[in-house]
Amino acid sequence: MVEPTGPVGRPGSITGQDHFAELLLEHGFDQVVDVDQPPAELRGWSVLMAMGQLHAVLQPAPGGGTLAWWQAHQPLQVTDAWRAAASNQGEVIMFAAPAGSVGRQPREDLLRQAVDSAARRGLLLGAVLPLAGT
Repeated sequence: MVEPTGPVGRPGSITGQDHFAELLLEHGFDQVVDVDQPPAELRGWSVLMAMGQLHAVLQPAPGGGTLAWWQAHQPLQVTDAWRAAASNQGEVIMFAAPAGSVGRQPREDLLRQAVDSAARRGLLLGAVLPLAGT
């Protein structure tokens, strides 16, 4: 689940308006209305794992290859269960929502409720991203 901590503007915009969802839709993410139904695979994008840690979400570069859409300042630890599931499936489902749509939740059940609520309100986007690395 990806949610920015504040509005995401377009390059050069000074309005403070949040364009996060629009930008993701323009890059091929789908609106998610039911979290139980996986979104489509987003070709050219991937999740980079190395040595069991999450390093980056990669997107296609304009001239070919990939570039980091998101990159960790330090590789992020993931649970053994998450790593095993991602490795077994070879893909990751990424959900995203505009700032303030889901928030930080102290428990998994509350996170699920908040994600479901964002989907019902038309604020949830998603894509299946292939796993890159190990």
